[in-house]
Amino acid sequence: MTSLLPASQTMLPTLARLAPLALAPLAAAQSAQSLSAPELHATTPARYAGIYHAATGTWSRPSATTSALNGIDVIYSNTAQAGYFTTAGSSGGFAPGSTNFDEGGIPGTTNGDTFPNAPDRDEYRVNGFQIGYCDFGPPLSSGWEISFYSSHVPCTLPSGPAGTVTVTGLPAGGGCWVIDIDLTGGEEFNLAADGGAAAPGWDNDPNEDSFGWGFAYAGSSPGTMAGFQLAGDPMNTDPGFIALPPRAGTNTYFGPPSSCGPDIATGYLTADLWWLEDPATTNTGCYFFGGYTNINGCGGPQGNPYASFQIEIRAEADAPKFGTIYCNSNPNSTGSNTGIVLFGSSTAADDDVMLIATDLPAGAFGFFFTSQDQGFVANPGGSEGNLCLGGSIGRFVAPGQVKAADIDGLITLDTNLGEWTLTELPTPLPPLSYPAVTGLTSNFQLWHRDAMGGTTVSNFSDGISVTWD
Repeated sequence: MTSLLPASQTMLPTLARLAPLALAPLAAAQSAQSLSAPELHATTPARYAGIYHAATGTWSRPSATTSALNGIDVIYSNTAQAGYFTTAGSSGGFAPGSTNFDEGGIPGTTNGDTFPNAPDRDEYRVNGFQIGYCDFGPPLSSGWEISFYSSHVPCTLPSGPAGTVTVTGLPAGGGCWVIDIDLTGGEEFNLAADGGAAAPGWDNDPNEDSFGWGFAYAGSSPGTMAGFQLAGDPMNTDPGFIALPPRAGTNTYFGPPSSCGPDIATGYLTADLWWLEDPATTNTGCYFFGGYTNINGCGGPQGNPYASFQIEIRAEADAPKFGTIYCNSNPNSTGSNTGIVLFGSSTAADDDVMLIATDLPAGAFGFFFTSQDQGFVANPGGSEGNLCLGGSIGRFVAPGQVKAADIDGLITLDTNLGEWTLTELPTPLPPLSYPAVTGLTSNFQLWHRDAMGGTTVSNFSDGISVTWD
């Protein structure tokens, strides 16, 4: 793991503020009138702090191997350091207590941009990420709340995070740090590609295809100088870069190598701006630094830095979906069939499965059910859908198992979160559960509420089958 490059100790002038806007197109933001706003600070040479394991609150220190990061794909990398960080919205600077929201792109299987490797997923299971920040508070006083959003219109306030991680007790003491945050062991979350269910598929429009992420200071020493490092250098890291936003996605599993090296990349669809949400509303708005320029080549510092922040996002290295769709239901009120996915391992002894229902109406309540037998009943009980199970049908209706679909139209049930287990598949017959074992076939489906023509109805997902290894 390479530390950040040292930066010049010069100071940039004030950053510029854009009038709050919904972008169409993004490039229009670059010519907006700028207003006076906060100063930037040059970074000091950064240190790699190691791997923080969110599930256990433990560390693998820099001297340890990075084996915990094996078996991952980098799905978004914005690590080309500008040589500066900003306290805007963080601590000790302009608009403290605010949250900063940045944007980027994670391509799916229908994405039409040209990459060396075709994107192979429309849903990514994020199992880790890397951040870069500076904090001049007391030692081990830093902390950050970091949220991720499948759908985000750049330079607006996103809603409905796919995952939120808060880490505290991080290194501080007057320097800059790079930290890997490992989410395996129950902290993983799903991130939809190409803007998620709010705009399914690829639209060739950053307003429709972007994901978002945000950070807020969560350390124990508010008022001290702390903030995220600025990153992104498309002129030097995005091959063939000719216009905003960057399209290459360098140093990711789908993108080309960066011309600046393995640890210096610019994120796909990142833009030269970000949104600051001030709880006092006074300083809420869209910001940049007067327009990106770079006359210094790889490693900066840049003349005017790109207005984006350092982060690298990682997901499981393959597409561990399994099972066979054997029965289709009918479209729900979104116009799509409610889909169903098995994600994880088909080996029963691993007890590592996430059930995912997709393309639901946001907010629709539902629950999964299962049987060893398949069947087909059209529109049971007046439902809009089809029942695909037969025999003894067990329902996942224990506490925490009946859920509402999130903003991306997903309902999930994860063994890694303790929400269910393959050792106790439900059945209506005593003893009311049985274990999945090698050679046994299980079938799954989701029942959910819906609204069609102003009337509350019910529907079903497709049916999926798996024979356990």
